[in-house]
Amino acid sequence: MKSLFFVRGKRIKIPSTSVLICLGALFPFWSGTAAAAPQQSATDGHNAAGPSGQARQDYTGWVNPLVGTDSRYELSHGNTYPAVAVPFGMLAWTPQTRPGRWLYSYRDRVLIGIRATHQPSPWVGDYASLVVMPGVGEPLIDAARRASPFRHENERSAPHRYSVLLHSDSIRIEIAPARRGGHLRLTYPRTDSAWLLIEPSPGRAALNLIPEQRKIRISTSDNSGGVPDNFAGHYVLQFDRPWTGFSILDSLGIHPGQRSAEGERVGACIRFDARRDPVLQLRAGSSFISGEYAARHLENETGEGDFEETCERAAAEWNKVLSRIEIEGASEDQRITFYTALYHALLYPRTFYEPDENGRPVHYSPFDGRVHSGVMYTDNGFWDTFRAVHPFLGLLYPQREQEMIRGWINAYVQGGWFPKWPSPGYRNIMIGTHMEALVADAYFKGLREFDINTAYQAMVKDGTVYDLKGRNGRMGLDCYLDLGYCAADRVREASSRTLEFAYDDFCIARLARALDRDRDAGRFFDRSLNYKKLFHKPSGFMRGRLADGRWLEPFDPVTWGQPYTEGSAWHYTWSAMHDTQGLIDLFGGREAFAAKLDSLFEVPAEFRVGHYGFVIHEMREMVLCNMGQYAHGNEPVHHVIYQYAHAGQPWKTQQRVRRVLDELYGPGPDGLAGDEDNGQMSAWYLFSALGFYPVCPGHPSYVLGAPLFKRAVLRLPDGGTFEVRAPGNGPDSPYVQSVSLNGTRLDRAWISHSEIVAGGTLEIVMGKSPRMDWAADPASAPFSLSSPFWQPECGPER
Repeated sequence: MKSLFFVRGKRIKIPSTSVLICLGALFPFWSGTAAAAPQQSATDGHNAAGPSGQARQDYTGWVNPLVGTDSRYELSHGNTYPAVAVPFGMLAWTPQTRPGRWLYSYRDRVLIGIRATHQPSPWVGDYASLVVMPGVGEPLIDAARRASPFRHENERSAPHRYSVLLHSDSIRIEIAPARRGGHLRLTYPRTDSAWLLIEPSPGRAALNLIPEQRKIRISTSDNSGGVPDNFAGHYVLQFDRPWTGFSILDSLGIHPGQRSAEGERVGACIRFDARRDPVLQLRAGSSFISGEYAARHLENETGEGDFEETCERAAAEWNKVLSRIEIEGASEDQRITFYTALYHALLYPRTFYEPDENGRPVHYSPFDGRVHSGVMYTDNGFWDTFRAVHPFLGLLYPQREQEMIRGWINAYVQGGWFPKWPSPGYRNIMIGTHMEALVADAYFKGLREFDINTAYQAMVKDGTVYDLKGRNGRMGLDCYLDLGYCAADRVREASSRTLEFAYDDFCIARLARALDRDRDAGRFFDRSLNYKKLFHKPSGFMRGRLADGRWLEPFDPVTWGQPYTEGSAWHYTWSAMHDTQGLIDLFGGREAFAAKLDSLFEVPAEFRVGHYGFVIHEMREMVLCNMGQYAHGNEPVHHVIYQYAHAGQPWKTQQRVRRVLDELYGPGPDGLAGDEDNGQMSAWYLFSALGFYPVCPGHPSYVLGAPLFKRAVLRLPDGGTFEVRAPGNGPDSPYVQSVSLNGTRLDRAWISHSEIVAGGTLEIVMGKSPRMDWAADPASAPFSLSSPFWQPECGPER
């Protein structure tokens, strides 16, 4: 393995045996252990050796957190920031290059601070954040004035550490993360006028400076929605040296010697003498319960240790989770793209619980404002992540996925509803109630370490109770129950809601059948077919309908928005993920369905904004990808390529999956063709690169595609392994020739979850030409609710 540093989004290779020597010569401002140097690391009980038995690797060396940072509002290449965090950490640290919601853009050349952030998406915003910024001379309060130029050549980014050199004052900043805090190391020029500015996020905040303890306590109540009035984030900052001066900052100016303040915009400035020792270390702990908890986390997670020790602990955490997958036959760019995708998929949702003095989990509830025993997670948009992120976690990190579900069951108990977009509490964002998918998917994959009866109760409430306040549950449910669809003249985004409600109803129905709630099962299975009421046969699209049954006019399949969510008719016509066979029947058969799918990729890539002007960046990505109307930069089409397998043409799935993998993902700042959305873009890549994808979460099966590598090994949670071998694979060999599982030939286009977790070897022989007869028979097609070949398992009893 070569060691990699990411400089200007490019990779610099250094022979691993020479890393530490070269570091001192090439990058003197990066001190300590090399971020990418191979080293011994913990592996969560699994041997970290690769398939060929090579020495343990530091997988963080293949992660580039700058992927997806070449973003702005008008054109999305990920909308990520280079998060310095541990997996699922309660907060992350990031360099901030601009004010507002777009915290970091690779196009920027100035730094305005280092931010402790909880932001899961620029569209959602941040809460309870904190910014620190070093300088020398007279302190500069205004962010624009204190901003310092930097060059990407002097920026180093890894999951467990970040470093940048500020040109204005020649100050080096380094960051290492902890689960509920972090560690900063600042190297100043030798001066007696070094300072550090600390600024809570805008909103009500309280600061208490304790110079005799070299400590600052902060509480900030800033949030952007969905929490009780007593919500607050708490920080404790501990410096490793005495202060030579301190001041409180507010809108009126600088107040030297003042120890405390409370107000809308307050901060602190701490001064140091850096003439003899230019290195300052700052440790931080945070909590949503109290300052005392924040202080405990500071001691338990960063202790009195050195900065490098914090880095090493964070690297070990990442290696535990990244080493779950080993790939062979990947190019350097593919390897970086793959492990960076894995990093992105493991950042969210965030841990929102904290250990008490006895190590037991407790949490402040953003749903009822009280402190409870048990776990809690937040910062996740289920409309995006139910599709691939959570199925991926359920496959390789099932204990974590079950813990997350337990946390959201706690949210239901405390707040009365399953959340739709918790961040940190209830937010009325996006459509559908896709906790149904998470629960059903886990349950039918054998992940049942949660209260299934309470979860089922919450699911049924989502499907039967209309929230009069309009914030929780399904907006438009009353119309849906009355008409069997959401009417476009009564409900905004009506067609998308109808389609997603029908899928969510399928998930409820499956679980109802498993729990012997037969009356519920029949009702929800019937409702799961409501998608058919929107199919307009003359045009071959899912369209909007009015309450009186007429079709919404005018109709233009390339117009985004009403009655669709972040898409057009071209994207939502395929949204019966649970019943692709039913869609095939509506189109008049497999050939007609496949021909319409072909059109998705072949018609001109034009679009009209409609009422959805703010998603124009997604539309531009559709044009840039040069794949007709297929807009991979947004989630509604993520399953569509795999539906060719239902129509008996899996070779088209293989060809188009390979093209998306090769053309729309990459190892640099522009390496994501659309919003990352809490890891969904990355999870699609991970599944597809491995050779299978969960088209219908809630059913324990995956549709086979085209593996990207010659070999991949999944290290399963029970200690076993599942290998995907692809003899003959290569850049010009995207087509499946034959498939066998543990030596038995498979002539079907799917594999079950149980077959994967049992361990073994899936061999997919690849070739340059399509084999059109493989898995072409209807009996070989993946799961569909209406398929006669799947009816005995879970279809409705009629």
